[in-house]
Amino acid sequence: MAAELPETEVRIVLISFADGRTEDLPVGAYLASYNPEGDGGNGVAIWTRDPAQAMTFATGEAATACYRAVPLNRPLRSDGRPNRPLTQFTVAFW
Repeated sequence: MAAELPETEVRIVLISFADGRTEDLPVGAYLASYNPEGDGGNGVAIWTRDPAQAMTFATGEAATACYRAVPLNRPLRSDGRPNRPLTQFTVAFW
């Protein structure tokens, strides 16, 4: 029987807005919850300074999928590109 690999916990950490602005952001906070369908498809993210309250993902790919999630209730932006509300932020996967 093969040994099981330890579970990895990847968290999403807030760095800035995608354009580099940081005002009014809890820079360094972890993503605690995220609903891409919230606010009419604009997404609702809650951030926390407590790593124990952060959402955790088994892999970087799972964290990336959350970050790039497209809401079903508003899948496209006004320019016709996929609506990925969380990508308004620059984040790190840690």
